[in-house]
Amino acid sequence: MRRYVAAALFGSILALGSGAAPSLAQQRDQVAALTTQDSADIARVEDYLNRIDTMETRFVQVSSNGSYAEGTLTLDRPSRLRFDYDEPNPILMIADGYVFLYYDRELEQASQIPLWETPLWFLLREKVSLRNGLEILGVDRGPGTLTIRARQQDAPDQGQVALVFSDRPLQLLRWEIVDGRGVATQVALVAPRFGVAVDRDIFNWSDLPGAGLQQRNH
Repeated sequence: MRRYVAAALFGSILALGSGAAPSLAQQRDQVAALTTQDSADIARVEDYLNRIDTMETRFVQVSSNGSYAEGTLTLDRPSRLRFDYDEPNPILMIADGYVFLYYDRELEQASQIPLWETPLWFLLREKVSLRNGLEILGVDRGPGTLTIRARQQDAPDQGQVALVFSDRPLQLLRWEIVDGRGVATQVALVAPRFGVAVDRDIFNWSDLPGAGLQQRNH
């Protein structure tokens, strides 16, 4: 179970690029006809995300299959992201600029996929654009919130990502990945700190036991 809660997120990331059969709900999703307000809100979100350079935050992860986990997330844009799950969960996940790594500290085993095949790649690019390679499925507004739902343009049947923000002032609250099987994994940010000093060595996984061999083979 300890590994399963972390694997839920990595599994969603893999499934979004795997060609898994879409759920009925996803088959009904259509690209949104954007209004003037939608376009303005998307532009605001892009500007907000492009102004984020570093971030450190606690996170809470829940999945529709009932799994739950907490940990610390560190972001250093562009291209670097690290998920440290709280003990006793042995899982570590790192985006190092080239690959997205899933590492089990107890088993000393690693799996990886190219960074540009992950559903969060658009957030890690040097210039964030929600309309470059993505299709907007909807811009939803609630009391004090703004949600943008999107999917990959070249793989529309393989899942979707929803970004949820508090509004006025705009701040990222959480994201949700729904994979091609219909499993939803939500990551909520808790008291994020922006513009913090980040040691880039924490994104270097070449010295992790069992992971360095993967890098050499890669």
